[in-house]
Formats: sequence, C-alpha cells, structure tokens
Amino acid sequence: MSGSFSLDAEEIMSRLVEAMVVVACTAKGDGPRSILSAWPEYQRKIARRKRTFEPRQISLAEEALTWFALVDDPDSRRALQFEVLCKAGGGRFSSICDTYGWKRSTVTSRNRVVLNELARKLAVTD
Repeated sequence: MSGSFSLDAEEIMSRLVEAMVVVACTAKGDGPRSILSAWPEYQRKIARRKRTFEPRQISLAEEALTWFALVDDPDSRRALQFEVLCKAGGGRFSSICDTYGWKRSTVTSRNRVVLNELARKLAVTD
C-alpha cells in the first residue's frame, strides 16, 4: 500500500466499494473477471452511473482490488465481494444472503472480522 498510514476496516470497505464502482463504470469486459463474474448484472446496475475518473482514482481502485487476494478463505472472500458489490449499488445483500442460505447479520459480522484482518495485513505490508 502506498503512503505511511494505515486504514481501518471502514476505510477499507469504502475503498473496495469505490473500486467496484470505478471498475463497473470503466470496464469494457476485459477487467478483473474473477471478481465481477460472480455478479453478472453488475454492469447494468452500477455502470448506469457513467462517469469519468482521474488516473489516481483508477490507480487506487486497482490497488484496492488486489486486497481481495489477501483474504485466504475463499468463502470469506466471496461473502466480502458480494457485500462490497451490493454496497456499490449492484443489488441487495439480503437477497444474496437468502440465495446462499446465509444469515445476513452473521455474514456481515464475519465480513467485519475479515476487514479487520485485512487492515492488519495492509499495515504490515505498508
């Protein structure tokens, strides 16, 4: 991570949400398929808000997207990705939870733990 400061869980979530918005609004189908393929309607729902981004915003989005790889457990990574996509405007997280048979409050709590772990990992690599 660039800079000499650390991010907390809330800031990480904000960066991830903004990264999804940037990708959805700027992607031409050749972006990070591993993340967005889990949400085929993302382009219709998020990308309607077409806007342009400064190079710095795109760089920050690219950096934030690499953070998903720091989540070791694939199920935890997927749950976090779904929450982030929903917060970016791609759908209702409660609907995703219902689809997967997850209890929303439990998944949200676990995602906070994952975000705190990410904050620690990012502070170490800073």
